[in-house]
Amino acid sequence: MQTKNIRNFVLDALFMTLGAMAYAVCINAFTAPNNIAAGGITGVATMLQYVFGTPIGLMVLLINVPIIVWGMVEIGYKLVVKTMAAVVLSSVMIDLFARFIPAYRGDPILVAIFAGVCEGLGLSLTFIRGATTGGTDMVARLLGRRIPFLSMGKLMLAIDGMIVTASGFVYGSIENAMYACIVIFVSTSLIDSILYGTDRGTGKLFFVMSPKVRQIGERIMEEVERGVTYLDSQGG
Repeated sequence: MQTKNIRNFVLDALFMTLGAMAYAVCINAFTAPNNIAAGGITGVATMLQYVFGTPIGLMVLLINVPIIVWGMVEIGYKLVVKTMAAVVLSSVMIDLFARFIPAYRGDPILVAIFAGVCEGLGLSLTFIRGATTGGTDMVARLLGRRIPFLSMGKLMLAIDGMIVTASGFVYGSIENAMYACIVIFVSTSLIDSILYGTDRGTGKLFFVMSPKVRQIGERIMEEVERGVTYLDSQGG
């Protein structure tokens, strides 16, 4: 048991660090230098840097603090601890990489495509280990508990849509908002491909039959952070 815990800790640290590094490359090499705010808290922080000159990583961390506190109150400390670590890692990497990563200001389409690839890769590595980078996905998850008739995907789309729309006004360019949409499309497509393979993100469904379904369901929700549905059935 001890060896398994150590192995999981090492894998968590490795994947989330690599994910944070890829995400930092996306921000510092592609999106921020080209005034692209591709949704999320990072998009807000990118616009704040443009207007006030504040460090992106620091602002991502500060904006995420109340969101994480909200998450701890709503769903418990254990379920957000990995997200807390991922937020700190990504924030540190963004500001660290800003010191030496060269900015690419070439073809805007290439900027959007490669930004989407780096972002999708970075977020996928984080999601694989059961963490998130906070921001809109955490907000959508928490709002979903209050507004259950709206899916998490629709809530994320609405929040990111408002951020991307705001970026058009902040940068004074509709094209920048359009490039942000390309980044989001590429990154989400890559995330689906990495996490779900060729089934286009339709997910997986498992039927578990056991006299201890309640105990199994509780552990799945607490430890794996996945939803369960209890079914009463009768053989024919």
